[in-house]
Amino acid sequence: MKEFQWPYRSHDKKIFLSKIKLAESYLQKYGAEYIGTVNELGRWMLQDGSYGIEHMEKNIWKFKEEYVRVDRVYFSEKPFIVLEFSDKKEGPYEDADPFPYNMPDADFEQEIRFSLNIK
Repeated sequence: MKEFQWPYRSHDKKIFLSKIKLAESYLQKYGAEYIGTVNELGRWMLQDGSYGIEHMEKNIWKFKEEYVRVDRVYFSEKPFIVLEFSDKKEGPYEDADPFPYNMPDADFEQEIRFSLNIK
């Protein structure tokens, strides 16, 4: 298995990662408490059919009675953001609906609110 390489020519990885930070700032805005950080290996299918691994650092947040993490999904067109939820800090985590990272900030915040079930 080889190291995952950013597969998008028209999407900047730094901008994408900054949106993950923005999503976490919205978690804080709506009352989530930072719990800690976990390191994981993501396994992604590459365009040539092989697999690549990505070392990821994910922050864990507590929102109401659930643990929440901001994750990513690499679709062929562009990467998406997804919130993951669990009843336990150590998981397992289940994904909410993914949404595009490059939408306007107001729409992006609305997606976070929707995932958190905030009206």
